[in-house]
Amino acid sequence: MLRFIYLYRNLTRNVLRTLLTCAAVALPIMIYVLSTAVIDGINRFLDNSAKQLRLAITHKTSLVNPLPAGHRAKIESLDPDRRGIVSVCGMNWIGGKVSDDPRPLSTMGADADTFVATFPEYRLTPEEIEAWNRDRQAIIVGSATARQFGWKTGDRITIRASVPPYTLMEFHVISTAPLAEDPITLWFRRDYVVEEMKKAGYGGEMVNFYFVKCATKADVDRYRAAIDDLFARTPDETKTQDEKAFMNDFITQQFDLPRNLTILAAVTVFVAIMAAANTMSMNFRDRLNELATLKSLGFSSGFLFALVQSESLLLCGFGGLVGAAGPYIAFTHTPLRNFTVPIILEIRIHPLVCGYAMLIALGIGLIAGLWPSWQALRMHVVAALRNLE
Repeated sequence: MLRFIYLYRNLTRNVLRTLLTCAAVALPIMIYVLSTAVIDGINRFLDNSAKQLRLAITHKTSLVNPLPAGHRAKIESLDPDRRGIVSVCGMNWIGGKVSDDPRPLSTMGADADTFVATFPEYRLTPEEIEAWNRDRQAIIVGSATARQFGWKTGDRITIRASVPPYTLMEFHVISTAPLAEDPITLWFRRDYVVEEMKKAGYGGEMVNFYFVKCATKADVDRYRAAIDDLFARTPDETKTQDEKAFMNDFITQQFDLPRNLTILAAVTVFVAIMAAANTMSMNFRDRLNELATLKSLGFSSGFLFALVQSESLLLCGFGGLVGAAGPYIAFTHTPLRNFTVPIILEIRIHPLVCGYAMLIALGIGLIAGLWPSWQALRMHVVAALRNLE
């Protein structure tokens, strides 16, 4: 009981120092929790991509270089009976923004006749499919994007493309895809953007990339090589990957989030160790006379070691609790649970991650208190009495 009273008095002696140290520990723990959640979100996205049995076909030189629209018929010719290749869907990315709104959109044009078969996970109703096939200006808006912009089925929306000729394009929302696993992307008919580009004088129909839906995993492996062989030694050679590999390369080239976030978390944890160690060293120097008195009165060296170490663990443990519980509560029990980001889609914070974060915080406390605890352990009675002078 005496130890707890003494710990409380020490931690409340300099409240500002205690709060700043807790904040110095809470911030890197929060960064660790959020970084882990983002990395887990990327892994979920990639795992879901692997389940779709799709191939992504881009230009061999670069993703930026387009492919001829005629590649689709040649790819389909590899399996005229449609036993292995279910469908081939050409894509045009236009990005897009709404007027007077800085938020970017992820808008994709897809071949109207093969989109439904290529992306069955959107689970469109027969009525929505009929509207998609009938209306050249039809657009499917991800549920999260629709919620952010206040759009609903039946609305007419206007989007300015982020690629030349930067045309204003008007769409009719036919679905907000409430059952889709991707709540962000907007899909429209590619023939619409082709017509708009021709009106602006951009001749030649080109495709940014193709997605090929396969029947089985064996077909994915088979046609991955067959498609590249088909266009080998032509002016427009292709690079064919399964969807998971394609998305992983895209994320790595554009963001490399897993690596960067891991480095960020490691650096902030190191900074937290330095801050906590500095605080514990100052606390030891400030209370040297008190510790010397306890040593002189007969308290064991082990008691002093445990006392200093307990204070460090308690200080960092409290900071870790704030840093771990804050993001979990925010993204689980507040409106932030509806927050979405591209690729990752949604941030889910698992309680197990919070548990690991608490262990890291206690590890910071253990390391930070090691040197002053060792000094307390080695303190001699005579030296302690001299320090009282």
